[in-house]
Amino acid sequence: MNVDITVERVETLSLPLVNRFYKQCRYSAKAGRGEVVYVAKADGNIVAAVRLTPKQEGYHFLRSMCVDPEMRGQGIGRQLLLGIQSFLDSTACYCYPFSHLLDFYAAAGFYQIDDDKAEHWMREPFLRYCRQGRDIKIMVRELNKDT
Repeated sequence: MNVDITVERVETLSLPLVNRFYKQCRYSAKAGRGEVVYVAKADGNIVAAVRLTPKQEGYHFLRSMCVDPEMRGQGIGRQLLLGIQSFLDSTACYCYPFSHLLDFYAAAGFYQIDDDKAEHWMREPFLRYCRQGRDIKIMVRELNKDT
């Protein structure tokens, strides 16, 4: 099935729509002021969302990537990451993907690093999540110097 997707950056006034999407997907995330938020839409409806939270030293933290459960497996997440490529090219970015998603994020230019190589402000929350039993890794995407 080929879904016609558009990707757009969400303005602050529309964050409640993104939060409603997360809630409908039974996702505990909440988009907030100061974050860069993008959505993928099909037929005018949000079908995927991702948040990029500013961090220290100019990094962003890609988090809360969510695709509507009924639409997973159709490449929508990949289209969303492709749609934010120019933003990703302009900033260094971390993410904590589940282990089974390493190849997915690697295709977008992220690479896995050992937790002791991560900045302390990314390492500490990562270790806390691991202690909670989450099967996650740390990945980083460096600033694209060619842009």
